[in-house]
Amino acid sequence: MEILNPGPEPIRLSGWMLRDATGKSRLIPEIPELAPAGILVLAARPDSLRDFYGLDPDSVLVVRPDGWPILNDRDPARGVPADVVVLVDAAGSVVDSVAYFESWLPKKPGQSLERADPFLSGLEPGAWGWCVDPAGGTPGSVNSLSQSTGEMLSGFWEGPDSVEPGKQAAVFRYRLPGPGTAAIWLLDLDGHELAQLQSPQPVSSVGQWVWSAGSVLPPRAGDYYVCLRWQGDQSGVLRRCVRVWVAP
Repeated sequence: MEILNPGPEPIRLSGWMLRDATGKSRLIPEIPELAPAGILVLAARPDSLRDFYGLDPDSVLVVRPDGWPILNDRDPARGVPADVVVLVDAAGSVVDSVAYFESWLPKKPGQSLERADPFLSGLEPGAWGWCVDPAGGTPGSVNSLSQSTGEMLSGFWEGPDSVEPGKQAAVFRYRLPGPGTAAIWLLDLDGHELAQLQSPQPVSSVGQWVWSAGSVLPPRAGDYYVCLRWQGDQSGVLRRCVRVWVAP
């Protein structure tokens, strides 16, 4: 398992923990600050992992969390593989999480599961896939599925915490790496696509999208993800999601 710092500032992981569906937490070992674009590799047997992938101990940080492994890999109610990985900071806030199920992705033994984009919500379909590198994994380096060739594309997608598009238009703003084509999707909290709010269309690098009564509305009030997917005219793919309370 890897933890990536995608931001511009170092991050202190003191007090950070991993949690699974049982609610049990395990402390991540004390380490120096994780530098911007830095990767911390968590492994049950760090020495074996370094040897297998030929990792330089001076350049790739690999540690063993206390109490590893913690994942139960089993849905007690149905008796099938299912669990959740939750990363929690020292204040108890969830930094990131992903739930997985038996039918989530077809199994590919010997290949690591990768995040295709560090800025894409882990709950969004298409966020994960099996490693395509011949080694089966790329611990401590850029994922083989990265669509930005190792460069973290900059940009933002932001909107209000709650909206009532059926009564009052809501404005979402974006800044993208450049001109391209963008589509906007509505997802539930499990990452399932519910509706396309805007079909793919040309956009400039800076702009806004208005969610009004004329757009698709969810069937009921609740928390949802509103996600923008951008494809650059030249190259690159950017995905951003915001969590919003929606009242139709």
